[in-house]
Formats: sequence, C-alpha cells, structure tokens
Amino acid sequence: ILLLQRALIVTASPAVSPRSAQPLEVVINEIAWSGTISNSNAEWIELKNNSAITVDLSGWRLYSGDSSPNITLSGSITPGGFFLLERTADTTVNDVPADQLYTGSLIDGGESLTLTDEISTVVDTANGDGGTWPAGTGAPNRYSMERIDSLAPDIDLNWATNDGLTRNGHDVGGNPINGT
Repeated sequence: ILLLQRALIVTASPAVSPRSAQPLEVVINEIAWSGTISNSNAEWIELKNNSAITVDLSGWRLYSGDSSPNITLSGSITPGGFFLLERTADTTVNDVPADQLYTGSLIDGGESLTLTDEISTVVDTANGDGGTWPAGTGAPNRYSMERIDSLAPDIDLNWATNDGLTRNGHDVGGNPINGT
C-alpha cells in the first residue's frame, strides 16, 4: 500500500514546464562570418549570457535565414559567460576549446541569424534584416563582427568590426584571431 501511495503522489505531481527565456537574456555576441586568416571556412559564433543565472541551452536553436547553419544547441552558459560555436572542427580558434561544433556555412554577403529557446521563443537575432553584414571584413584580414552593447537590440548601429588590437586566440595556422 505504501508503494502504491508513493506512486500516486509521484504521478500526481505537476510537470515542470520549460520557462520562456527573456529577450536578450542570451545574445549572439560575435560572428566570424568570413572565417580566419588561415581558412575562410573556419567560421565561428559566440553567444553571451547577460543574465545572473546559468542558462541550460538544451533544445535552443541558432539558425540562419537559409537554414544553413541550423544548430540545435546543447550545454549551458554561466552567468556573464560566453559560449563558443566553431564550424566543423575545434581548430577554428585553435587555442580556445569550442563549447559546441556545428555544420553549415554563413553567406559572406550577409544573412540573418535567429536564436530561440527550447519553446521556440525568439531570444535574439543578428543582422535581423538579412542584408549585408553590418560589420566585420573578408579577406585578407577577416575581422569579426562584434556586438557593441550586449544589452541593446540587434540593429546595424549596434555592431562593429573588431579593432585589430583587442584579440583573443589563434587560428590553426598560428595567426591571431581578429576577434575577441
């Protein structure tokens, strides 16, 4: 009887529903849409957690307007922390471990990126209008596109090209990454 009572209590307990993330809780913070000096295909994307809690990214999606890339995220991101997505191999930013690898390429001419939580609520966008990238450069130096204010919405004026002075990491060829 005791086991039956416990079973009834367990089955009667309400299910925990996923909470909807708030806009800009996690943002698309930096995009290396043109790759690195060593490899134009070595693209990477950085997310930033603006909240005071660890965010479980399980089931979140990051996808482009043409569905390539279309990434189902996994893992978590600590308060104020960053989450590095590297295309195809963990050698894109050779001396910084990727939090997750992905496939699919970004269009150098520009496209939109959308970040949604596990219940498909749009949390953030990058280049939401889908036009040319508002910042960053292609060959030869391949500077990343960086969000100026991570608490401000995605508008073209809130993106800047890496300044070439503040840089972190090296590509597979040992060249400094023109990004942070």
